[in-house]
Order: sequence, then C-alpha cells, then structure tokens
Amino acid sequence: MTAPQEQLLFDNGAYRLTSTRLEQPGLVAELVSPACLRITREGGAVREVAIPTTLPQGCAGVRSSLPVLQAMYALTVQELQADINGEGLLLAGANWSTVWTRDIAYAAALGTALAAPEATRASLESRVRGGVVMQDTGTGGGWPVSTDRVAWALGAWSLYQSQGDKEWLRYAAGVLAATLEQDAAVLPAGEVLRPGETSFIDWREQSYPEWMTPADMAASYAFGTNVLHYLCRQLLARMLRELGDAARADVYAAEAAALAARIDERFWSEGCSHYGMMRTAEGYLDERVDSLATALAVLCGLAGDQSLPLLQHLPRSLFGTPVFTPYKSLQEKAYHNRSVWPFVEAYVLMARAEQQDADGAAFSMSSMLRAAMAFGSNKENFQAESGEARDTIQNSDRQLWSVAGMLGLFYYGLFGIHYQDDNLVITPCVPKSYRGSHWLTGLRIRNMVLDIHINGYGTEVWSVMVNGKPDSPIIPLDSEGRIQIELELMPVEDEEDVPPPPAALEDLPEPEWDTPTPELLRWHPVPGAASYNVFRNGVAFAASLDCHCALPVARGFFNEYTVQAVNAQTSSCFSRPFECPAPGARVLLEPRFVGEQAEYAVENGQAWLDTRACTSRLEYEPLELEPGTYSVRVFYSNATASLRDGDTCALRELMVDGVSAGVLLLPHNTESGCWEVYARSAALVVQVEAAGLHSFSLCYTPRCRNANGELNQCMVRQLEITRLK
Repeated sequence: MTAPQEQLLFDNGAYRLTSTRLEQPGLVAELVSPACLRITREGGAVREVAIPTTLPQGCAGVRSSLPVLQAMYALTVQELQADINGEGLLLAGANWSTVWTRDIAYAAALGTALAAPEATRASLESRVRGGVVMQDTGTGGGWPVSTDRVAWALGAWSLYQSQGDKEWLRYAAGVLAATLEQDAAVLPAGEVLRPGETSFIDWREQSYPEWMTPADMAASYAFGTNVLHYLCRQLLARMLRELGDAARADVYAAEAAALAARIDERFWSEGCSHYGMMRTAEGYLDERVDSLATALAVLCGLAGDQSLPLLQHLPRSLFGTPVFTPYKSLQEKAYHNRSVWPFVEAYVLMARAEQQDADGAAFSMSSMLRAAMAFGSNKENFQAESGEARDTIQNSDRQLWSVAGMLGLFYYGLFGIHYQDDNLVITPCVPKSYRGSHWLTGLRIRNMVLDIHINGYGTEVWSVMVNGKPDSPIIPLDSEGRIQIELELMPVEDEEDVPPPPAALEDLPEPEWDTPTPELLRWHPVPGAASYNVFRNGVAFAASLDCHCALPVARGFFNEYTVQAVNAQTSSCFSRPFECPAPGARVLLEPRFVGEQAEYAVENGQAWLDTRACTSRLEYEPLELEPGTYSVRVFYSNATASLRDGDTCALRELMVDGVSAGVLLLPHNTESGCWEVYARSAALVVQVEAAGLHSFSLCYTPRCRNANGELNQCMVRQLEITRLK
C-alpha cells in the first residue's frame, strides 16, 4: 500500500508543520507510526510518546486523512482521562491536584461537557459552597478582588446544552442567581461595570502597572471580567426562560443589556479600534489587547460588526496569539506575560471559525498542534517568541483547559458544532491547508449519537446527507438514535486583501515622577519614548516632547494627573497618579476606640480588627464637614497571606452618621506576616448633605463575610477624607 503523501499544513519560517511532522530550530517531532510520536531535540536527546490507537468505551473518536489530527486528538483524550481523579473530578493538570472554578468553567465550555459530562458536572458542583460559586484564590486574597467566578456559567450552560437535563439547569440557575446576589451586596451599587482583576491573568506583576496595589486592582475594571459578568447574566436569562420563568429572565436580560452598553462605552478605544484591557478606578483606559476577552466578546455577540476586524488584527507572535499585548517590558519571564496559552488560542480559534475566517483558523490550529507535538502533551503555556515551555515561570503537562482547548479545536472549530435555539447546527471550518477527509464518530449529545464526515475545505457547505438522504446541517436537539451526517464543503477563495495582523511588541516602561508640584509636573525620561501624554482626572490633558508639563491654576477641590510614554509603535502603562487636593480639602482622622461600647482604647494610632464581637467596630474622631462629595480611604495592613493568592481579603462596612456608605475592600497588601507595612485602601465616595459634625466608623457586618468565611482580619490606622466636589 502506498503511504499517504505528506501535506504541508503551516510554514511561517519559525516552524514547519506537515500532516506527520514538525520542524523548528532545535527540534523535530514526527509521527513514526500511528502509535508513536518521536521528539528529537538538538544534541540528540530523543523522547517517544505513546499515542493510543483505541479510545475508551463511549468516547467520541476522530479519523482523518491527516495523521497529525487523529494522533493529537487521541493523545488529548488520553490526557483527559488521566486528569480525572479517583473521586471522578477533573483536576487542573499533572501538577495541580485540585479543581479550580475558572479552569473547569472554561474547560467545560471548550469540550469536557461533551467528552466527560459526568466528571464535568461533579467538578462544577465541587466549586459550589453555601449555594454560591467559590472564587479561586487570586491577588490580595481572592474575592472580591477577583470576581471572575461567574465564568462558572459558561461551564454550567455548556453542560446543559450537551445533556438537556432540566434538573441540572434548575440547580445551576439557583447557584448563579445567589452568586450575583452576593456580589451585589458588596460591590459598588452605583456602577454598572463590575470591578475586579483580569480573569485568569491573576499575577499582578505580570500584567498590571508597577504602582498598582491589590486595593487599586480591586477598584479597577477589567474588560475580560466584565465580559464574563455579561455572559453570566445573558446565560442566566436563557436558563430561566428554559425553566419557564420569563419575569426573572427579563430582569437578568436587562442587566446584561445595560452591561453590554457600558462595556462598549468604557472599554472601546476609538484611536486603536479595539477594546482596552483594563480601566483604572481613576478612569484611565489601558489600551493593551486581551486576547481571551476579545474572543469571548466575539463569541457572545458583544463585538457585533467589529468581530471580524478585531480577530484579523489580533497581534501575533511567531508561535501563536499571546495572552495580551503589548508585553510588559519590565517583566522578562514568561507566564501570562510574553506567553501563549493554548486554551486562549482555542477560544480565538472558535471565534475565527464562527466568523468564517479560515486563514486565521489555520494559524490558531497550527499553533495548538505544534505545541502538542513539540511537548508531547497539552502544556499550560509556552513562550510567545521562542515557542518553548521549559523557561516559563510555571507550567504543567496535560493542563485541563489546554486539553479541553484541543478538544474544542475539533468539536467547535474543525467540525463546527453549534447550538442554535432548539437545534444543533454543523458549520465546519476547514482551512485550505487542512483539506481532506475528517470523521468525528460516536459523539453523544443528549439522546443522539452523531457520526460526522466532512470532505474538502472551506466554511461553506455544498451538500449534506443525513442518514443517506439529502438534508440540511440542522439537527433538532430532541432527535434520538444514531445519526450519520456527511458534508461536502465548497471551497471559496478569499478575494479580499486583508492586511497581515500586527506583530506582538513590548510596551515602554511606565514613567516615574521627578518631584512634581501642583504647578509643574516633572517626570524622568523613559528610554524609547518619543513623547508623553498627560491626563487629568482620566481625560487627555496635554502632550509633551519634554519631561515636564506646566499646570494652570487648580480649579475645584481635587485633581489628579498621570503620564503615559508613547512612540510610533507602542506605549507605556500609565504612571502612578499624582494627587493634587486643594489646601484644606484632605483630612486624616485618628481612630478613637474599638468595640460597641468603647471597650478598648486605640494604642499608637492603630487597631487590630477581626470577626470577634469585641473588635467588630472601630470609631473615628468626628469631623466637621461642609455639604459636598468626598472620598474615604483607610490606611491598613493585611499580612494574612501573600500578595499573589489566598482567600482572606478583609472586608469592613464604612458607616457615616450610622448609615452604610458601602464596603471597604482591604486585600493583602504585603507578604505574609509583615504587619508593619501599611497601604491605602481604594476609595468609597460619600455624599454629605448637611454642614456639621459627622461620625465615621468601620464595622464587621454580615455583608463583610469574605471568601474564607473565618479569617477576616487587618490592622487599621487613619481614615483619609478628601473633598472631591
């Protein structure tokens, strides 16, 4: 028998991928047989990876005229099975022995809801405690600095779509409604956007400006996290409609619509023609590109008519779509920064397939397949510029969402499985270089088993046969039994001349102040900067070729300024804001006593607060105020755990004249045990209606229960009261 001719899939100079072989500097990986992947590195080191030729009973299979597709799918199914522990839960990867909320949520939506529904359900249920979704550990002590636990909705809805279980839907809707209710009790009520750090990009030093503390991050607004909050409300509305509760569905649908409008208003950058990554509490838009958030915005319809241009202009490295760009120049190590995560690439691929961008899909498919062949596993991440995983800060084999991302390449990308109302719609996306015959067999969805065969290439379906008869690629979800679907694709050459996507670049270092005054801003020069943009109160104020900017006579009670370095190719993050309160507009209040009945005097101007009744209230010196708008911050220390993780962000309710002014977030601000290090909290805005003496206190109330539930402690000093208007 003649061996099949080797077919070139992708070649961009950095690597060459064919139907059986990967070549890149220092590495060759080849399928020497259907059961063996051989990886040879420079110097002669050889590793052989066994590829299963039979899959577990009941698992969907893939056959293809392109051996690499068949082999990488089989390897992925094997790794998925290895990620299921003895309790039937999907672990986060070879190096991670637990289930995490965002991991299982994204993984379920990418493919495990189809490939391992029982383990997916058990894993999603394991991330519910007290009727609400558990937040993964995150910067400064988790929720509510991190608020992306609502990603759970993606996994829950995907599981319902594949299984059709109304009892599961009823449970999931109840969990999500309770989770949003808990958020609403703590997060600011007056702002439609939801604050919190970027979803999954949760190492602050890898992505945020150097000056931002966990408190600053808690008060900022991330594009990706707000897309998840939109999706949660959108999906909860759909769940409730499925359950016959139209009135409640309308409430969440209205919230989703309001959030969508606000996302467009606050994150869209007209100058860059894309969504910015993050907006600070001070109002400054970080215009970096968040690839996962962009893909999700396309997939859920938020991006509208901008969907295809956004995807076509996503910055690329030679080896894939980086997590975000420009990279942070001050961080040379790769993890979230300077890296490609296959699960992010999978979402980008799904978005490109939905937009019928076959050329873009070829890039993403090739990036994912190259990585799996090069590493012999679905690694967590790899360096964007070298394609290597060995020099990343942290990594793992068979990372769950990378495994799920590879499943998504087949289910939702190549074979184009989509749910549309009460139907399953098959819309394949086969790039020209991946032309051939591809089979997906034994795929169980609800009460049917699908065998799908696609032939040719393109995104347009030429003909469809269902169980041997001409039909459409639309299958009702209430269908039963085995269904065979044959699709012939009609190749359509792309006549539009699309400019190549931009290359991923580094940013410029953020400017640092050089003894600024309310009359003259001065900052140190930034290497590589051509000019500087100056902002006042979140709005562009001036541009300068030099490192200084004269300020007019201050108007109002409070102004703040920040500077951004720019050149023709890239820009910096914003500098630390320089605050200019008018004389007498800022006051520091000293704490007086702790306890409801002044049980304890405050010593050395600081007080220890925890959840005990005797420390649940801290009173401050009363203050004479005029009517107006004020910001209130507290100087505090929370050294319960490290800056990077944990679940012990402290919460305290601010009471003004005995009335709640909101909840102050007091996240970890230093490393564990360093209780002598103090920082400012984010601000709460307070309206004072009448002149006179006003009282301030911090209280531990039921609203202040944190993610840990037990440890909720901090040291506090003065309150900072600043008149804004």
